[in-house]
Amino acid sequence: MVRGNKLKESKKRPGKTAEQLLETILEDVIKAAALSFEEWRSLSRSPFVSLAIPISSGEEYRVTRTGVDAAHELTRQTWQTREDLRQTVARSEFDKFSFSAIGQTIKSSREHLPNDENIATDTQLEDSFFAALAKDYCLYLDNLADKARPDVDQHIACHLFHSNQNVPAFAVGPVLFRPRAEWLDAFVKHPAERASIEQVEVGTLTMSKLREQALAPNSDRTLYNAWSVLNSLRGFEWVGTIRMPAHALTRSHNKASIIVSLAIDALGLRFQVEDARRFVKAGRQHLFSGDRLATSAGGTFHRGASIQMPGLGSKPGALAKKMKSERAFLDAAGCILDTYMQGRQTGRAPHLVERWVNALYWVGEARREVTDFMAVVNYGCAADGLSGAGGEAKKMTEFAEAALNPKGAPALQGALSIADAVTTVYREGRNKLAHGESPGLLEDLEEPRVIGDLLLSHLFDSVTVELAVVIKTRKEILTLDEKHAYRAFQERLRQRT
Repeated sequence: MVRGNKLKESKKRPGKTAEQLLETILEDVIKAAALSFEEWRSLSRSPFVSLAIPISSGEEYRVTRTGVDAAHELTRQTWQTREDLRQTVARSEFDKFSFSAIGQTIKSSREHLPNDENIATDTQLEDSFFAALAKDYCLYLDNLADKARPDVDQHIACHLFHSNQNVPAFAVGPVLFRPRAEWLDAFVKHPAERASIEQVEVGTLTMSKLREQALAPNSDRTLYNAWSVLNSLRGFEWVGTIRMPAHALTRSHNKASIIVSLAIDALGLRFQVEDARRFVKAGRQHLFSGDRLATSAGGTFHRGASIQMPGLGSKPGALAKKMKSERAFLDAAGCILDTYMQGRQTGRAPHLVERWVNALYWVGEARREVTDFMAVVNYGCAADGLSGAGGEAKKMTEFAEAALNPKGAPALQGALSIADAVTTVYREGRNKLAHGESPGLLEDLEEPRVIGDLLLSHLFDSVTVELAVVIKTRKEILTLDEKHAYRAFQERLRQRT
């Protein structure tokens, strides 16, 4: 197959186009077809990995290392340029889709041959032929991805409030948190499945017995479904549900788990650190329990134990009342998370939203962190990210002062100024700890940790509400470049009454 001197020259340059890579793959398929099976298999570096590009239904095209490398390069380039796919498909799944799309493109390539000529002959092919292949590749890839991206509700089990607190279901943006019983009512509709679940919930049937029945030969499918649901919920008393449109299931779950984590962290900001730490979810347990065992020089055993219990309790009605009073903040946080989800469906969210989300994650990690050392580092990262300061403590201080003291109040709390708080958490804290200038792990850093939580909690109180207002009433600010968006947002913070 000949494409003239133009192609030969282009092959000398790095960064081949999709058309050039597909030509390399097609040429390699033709070359590999002329090899015997033994010759082709001997080209592979591993006896367990064949050099081939799949088509469908177990069919494949044999290639050499050159063809495989070109297919990987085309896959890599496409992954980098298709942010919509990066947001909705896991990389491992995408690689499979890409190779299958390449195989289907090669299979249908004859449709683009002029005058039905044989593709294996030494016929000069026009650029339009390879442009058509590149277009086919994109179409096949999109088709494969679309088939693997259903609309689903993802459910993430979590511990929030003890069931005896009677806190009603509530939403934080795209996440709807339901008590366990209410979630079962909403999603388990089959009578037989519901009957088995209710027996376990009231204690007349054990989980081990249900598992035995569900996994028995020829057992009723409803038994397995009931056991599977309860096994996923385990002992969690709440479930966070989020609609994930057009996502591959693995990516859908991973992304949903992160968004639910952020919603829980936003909820935690309305509580003291010790209480917020008790909010946990499946897949992210940060509560610690352990037994202590030591012996003295005389052989005496010293035993101890500690445990942190998940979920939050209080006097009757207190937490339900507390949640009602926090509705304004949670609605504002939810508005930001909704915007984040919308942007992250095909690309990125606005700068201000992305930074708010990342900072919220850092704060959540700081609050759960067992060591003061890492907690202070995390608080410093959160302060930097939320303020858009780019590592400049002066800009961080200016942002914090605009958010916390629009009227020029002298202190954050007591005699501690905002500038002193930023210095403690970022300059003396995050920077020196992360860069190794200060010892960390076994040092007493309780004070900077407390200051970090105080600073970030106050910042989120102000920034969250104002950012939600911007999203609802001044969206044009979100379209500015990052520098100007922060300047406009900081001025809005400063001008609040």
